[in-house]
Amino acid sequence: MTAGGNEDETVVSPAVDERGERLALVLDEYMSELESTGLPPDVERLAVEHPDLAEELRSYADSLQVLHQMTTGLRPESAQPQASAATGRAKRLGDYEIIREVGRGGMGVVYEARQLSLNRLVALKVLPFAAMLDERQIARFRTEAQAAAQLHHPNIVPVHAVGQERGVHYFAMQFIAGQSLEHAIDELRGYAMPADPTISYSRASAAVKVAERERDTAIDSAFSTRVSTHSRTYCHSVARLMLQAADAVDHAHQLGVIHRDVKPSNLLLDRSGKLWITDFGLARIQSDSGVTISGDIVGTIRYMSPEQAAGNSALVDARTDVYALGATLYELLTLRPAHVGSGRQEILRQIEAVEPASPRSLNPSVPFDLETITLRALAKARDERYPTARALAEDLRRFLNGEPTEARRPTPIDRAAKWALRHRKIVALAATFLVVLTCVSATSALMIAQGERRTKDALAASEANRLRAEEHYQQARQVVDRFGGIANELSRLPGAEPLRRTLLNDTLEYYRQFVARAAGDEQLAAEMAGAYHKAAVIAEAIGDRQDALEFCDRSLQLFAELTAKSPDDETLQARQANAYNSLGLLLGATGKSQKALEAYARAIQLQQTIADRRPGAAQPEQSLAETYSNLGLLQGQLGDKNAARKSLAAAIRLFKQLLEEEPDDVDLRHTLAIGYNNLSFVERGDDWNDSETSCRSAIALLDELVAENSSRLAFRSDLALCQNNLGSILGHREDWEAACESYRKAIELQRQLTRQAGAVVLYRRDLAVSLNNLAQAQQALGNLDAAIKSFADAEEIALQLADDYPHEITFHSFAGVVLNNRASALETSGKAAEAIAVYEAAIEHQRCAFDEAPQVIEYREFLSKHYFNYGRALRAAGRPADAAQVALQRRQLWPADGEHLGKVAVELAEAAGQIRAEGALSPENNGKHSLLAAEFEAAAAETLREAASQGCDVAALRTVSALGFLQDDPIWGKLNPPRPPVESSP
Repeated sequence: MTAGGNEDETVVSPAVDERGERLALVLDEYMSELESTGLPPDVERLAVEHPDLAEELRSYADSLQVLHQMTTGLRPESAQPQASAATGRAKRLGDYEIIREVGRGGMGVVYEARQLSLNRLVALKVLPFAAMLDERQIARFRTEAQAAAQLHHPNIVPVHAVGQERGVHYFAMQFIAGQSLEHAIDELRGYAMPADPTISYSRASAAVKVAERERDTAIDSAFSTRVSTHSRTYCHSVARLMLQAADAVDHAHQLGVIHRDVKPSNLLLDRSGKLWITDFGLARIQSDSGVTISGDIVGTIRYMSPEQAAGNSALVDARTDVYALGATLYELLTLRPAHVGSGRQEILRQIEAVEPASPRSLNPSVPFDLETITLRALAKARDERYPTARALAEDLRRFLNGEPTEARRPTPIDRAAKWALRHRKIVALAATFLVVLTCVSATSALMIAQGERRTKDALAASEANRLRAEEHYQQARQVVDRFGGIANELSRLPGAEPLRRTLLNDTLEYYRQFVARAAGDEQLAAEMAGAYHKAAVIAEAIGDRQDALEFCDRSLQLFAELTAKSPDDETLQARQANAYNSLGLLLGATGKSQKALEAYARAIQLQQTIADRRPGAAQPEQSLAETYSNLGLLQGQLGDKNAARKSLAAAIRLFKQLLEEEPDDVDLRHTLAIGYNNLSFVERGDDWNDSETSCRSAIALLDELVAENSSRLAFRSDLALCQNNLGSILGHREDWEAACESYRKAIELQRQLTRQAGAVVLYRRDLAVSLNNLAQAQQALGNLDAAIKSFADAEEIALQLADDYPHEITFHSFAGVVLNNRASALETSGKAAEAIAVYEAAIEHQRCAFDEAPQVIEYREFLSKHYFNYGRALRAAGRPADAAQVALQRRQLWPADGEHLGKVAVELAEAAGQIRAEGALSPENNGKHSLLAAEFEAAAAETLREAASQGCDVAALRTVSALGFLQDDPIWGKLNPPRPPVESSP
């Protein structure tokens, strides 16, 4: 066991018998006297006192003197012996001059030494005194040297030489200046002792040197203890390190060497950030199985695989090291071991029977794919782990490259099977009932396995079992319901959409199965109605609105039947009202506005009835306020601003009443602030003063919340958004100076948020939005240089987001918008060539979003504007033919939109006219220019015809000078037939 005696350190089988124990005691007395006096005791005297040990005493005494001479003065002062005659002697072991001790453990002591013949620093590992008494430890020491010596890999510490000097066994390795991952983890946890050039670490790894003067450069920036562990960068750095480790372990496996003791203290990190594997003291060379016998527990407990922990050496193979790599990866990601226990037996029990906590539950920044890789490596069943270290390395490489990984999260059936295997006795007793309650994985919703009719019959025979099953069912439903909330949170996380949709689909499938099973069961009718409602919400979230409407209708049918039977049941009425509220949202989103208004009216009627019955009750009033808020937003979208104001005012009034009862309820105050902000949006256009007043009310509330709750980042985020909205209002009123001031306040808050919570992508995006808006206000003031700088700052963030999340098309669209705006400012400032290049980048990003989601009208409109601006810049730069090609691309976006097609016709005509003008100035090329101009004029005429067929009033275009080439063409008569005379009013 290594120094310190911790329960998780290396465990070896008993070393010696009774005679060996007596020998150890005598030699311990010999060593104590040697250390205290500096003079070796009389060996012959000891031989006379212990005649049966005489031969061994004479043999070991010489070795002990060598060890004493080597180590005197090398340990910390607190461990130094009294001054002795040996102190001044050269500390030598054969060809090696000992400099300092850098680490020790049960398997050896490691010194920094200089090989005199080659004048190079080495790490010299020496078999400790206690191990000299155990032939098996000597064998293991030799095995380590043999195993390491045959391995030649850039991430394995190489062995230079092996030797024995006066009975002292040693081998020399490359010296690695750096530190172990164990110490790095300690630093990250925040309790590591500071390094000191004169003090060695009692648990340092085999070839480590850490000194204070090297501290700042000891670890490469790829994995620095100064980097937050709750960041994407940290997790990727960990993955890169473990990729190096897995590659090295695979190399050892290819040569038949199983390490059996992979752990953070045996993984070294040099000053360049390169990882090294060391300490093959417990390695097994598969061609030689003589050292370990069945029943030995070999390895470090916390990193042992289940088969190691059981002492089953016959099952130890490459997958054992894969498990240890997984345990190390887990600890690096979470800063805690996979299994935490108060003692050795508890840890062994956990290794065998307890699944480790999800890494993401301990560090939410861990990417889902990396968590899946970690948990697969840590699988308790060998067959469920990666079959080789190479397979683990390849999956880590896929993760780092942004490719799909081979590791997949277990399905509910997989989890249920694991549970059954670990609880065979319980399963055997429960088999009569044929009920399986499956567990939950992070990417699939909990499902309750459907039993056959005899399951119900069997459960009915036992009330205790029925109650237990009902309890489990309720727990299952709670977990499923919680998944809906998780899915909502995922909607705010870029890159999580595939996971979110999988989660929602699986949860929806659970609800489908539940309502199918519950059909006809009157006792479950209310639960079935609720399940239909939840299914509707989820179906809408994944874009299946038709199913969502059907689910919602079915839910309301069931609630209507239930409330008819129980008209005074307020709980049923409240759930029915919530379903109507959801129906209103669905109908409004699908354009069925009138029916949506009716659904909201029905919800409000029910909620108002409940509120009237229970005056002062918070929940009914809060639900009523939320429905009024939804109704107000829909009314505002329909242009009924007066009704919208009334509804939102009612919501705000209710929120205020609730606050009178609970004035310190910060969440209610927060909701009221959001209500004011929504009212501000409805008031825009009609009365900018009222809009500004409502927005400032929201800001006042949020200012107080931020001052009182500095740790609630969401409050600061919403305050920044309201400041941004205020800037927009002030900009519409052309108060650009005040708008800039509001935008700057928003930016200041958002910069704080990105510093404090840089992993929250939403904060970075909001900051970019505010910077973009500030730039537009600065441009309106004529501060072009400041505007271009602000646009550039926004662009940097937007492009980074698009690069970090290439599959998140909203970021590509946003990057396109910001690039377009900066290009416009550059064009205005006379930097045409730079503007053209930036327009091209804008189109590239916006095209990416549009190609992925052509049904999103916003992406089509943005791309169209980018094309228009790009074409204008090309014409201004004397490239009309290129501008005409851009116009043809813009035409493809609007095949059935007459208004846009009419504008494209004008753009084509303008380009054609410019080409003709250039030809007139260049007689030698006039023919070529004329042909090209005619081609684009024909395209303009054809586009104009299409515009007319799609409802464009082309009469308004007849006066456009660029279309002059068509003035005498009969096309105008075809496009604009004479209108019937308009009778004058009486």
